[in-house]
Amino acid sequence: MDRVKKTKIKATPRMSRVTIIDVAEQAGVHWSTVSRALNPAKRHLISPEMIERISACVKRLGYRQNAMASALRTQKTRTIGVIVSNLGDPIHPPIVRAIEDRLGEIGYVVFVGNTDNDSMREAALIDRFISQGVDGLIVATFKLKDPLVDKCLLAGVPTVAVFRDPERPEIPSVRVDDAEAMARAVRHLVELGHRKIAHVGGPQNLSTGRNRYRGFRKACKTAFGADSEVIAKFGKAFTVDEGHSACGELLDQHRAITAIVAGNDMLAIGCLSAINHRGIKCPGDISLIGMNDMLFMDAVYPPLTTMHTPSRELGLQAANLLIDMIDGKKIEKGRHILASNLIIRSSASKPN
Repeated sequence: MDRVKKTKIKATPRMSRVTIIDVAEQAGVHWSTVSRALNPAKRHLISPEMIERISACVKRLGYRQNAMASALRTQKTRTIGVIVSNLGDPIHPPIVRAIEDRLGEIGYVVFVGNTDNDSMREAALIDRFISQGVDGLIVATFKLKDPLVDKCLLAGVPTVAVFRDPERPEIPSVRVDDAEAMARAVRHLVELGHRKIAHVGGPQNLSTGRNRYRGFRKACKTAFGADSEVIAKFGKAFTVDEGHSACGELLDQHRAITAIVAGNDMLAIGCLSAINHRGIKCPGDISLIGMNDMLFMDAVYPPLTTMHTPSRELGLQAANLLIDMIDGKKIEKGRHILASNLIIRSSASKPN
């Protein structure tokens, strides 16, 4: 029997990790100066020439910052959790992008979680972000009277609500003036001559759904009298499918309506689908207005009249609020409400 020749594997020496001290020695400065140069929040404290010299040494030595060591030293992970309900809704990506851009300027990494409108998934995401030690949360999914607010507060994690408002004084929020946006849409239809206007709204346990319905109701009462009928159907979520279903019920029960204001553009697209399915002409038979002015609403047929939501500004203000909270600054103003603008396109016209 042939002997199997054993080959001894020689271990290769492990290369030592380049440290901040190595960079400092190479640049001829104290390590704290290197630390400032590598920290976007403190970089302004040293000269551009010094930053350039240190950057060249970092590149030459192949230095990589040790995130775990930094977290142990500063008690900060430089990470932020952002939670949205539906990344398929084009209103969310511009908000998230603005948050990511702003926080990236000062060295934070943003993790995004999508709930798909599932409360259990939302709770699990918040638990996961908290357990991973994020420095803060920006949440676009809070409901009214949401117990998850208490979870964030008990964990002591700085938290900001964006696009929605849980109406808790402990949680700063940034949103649009939903009621006024809806009222402006109704006024536009009234100016065109419509008298039978209906609303396809979103869930009433969300600030966006409730406030937009309140704005619709108040505008109709103002235009047509306190005793006028308020015609509305509500979807279980701000989705195309829910818009199609709610609009179908509306059309079956209220055949005299000449215009619909939807709670958002996704619901509006669902309404348009239901209208087309029944062979009804838009805007010839029924005019349609959406909310948010999400991407490609000028490319659908007919192009959608809608209220423009300043998505990027929402994200920027939410990020700035969170930065102030993380830095321990006192938040003087807890409610930030932005205006929206009417974008007139072809889906709304004078009634026949």
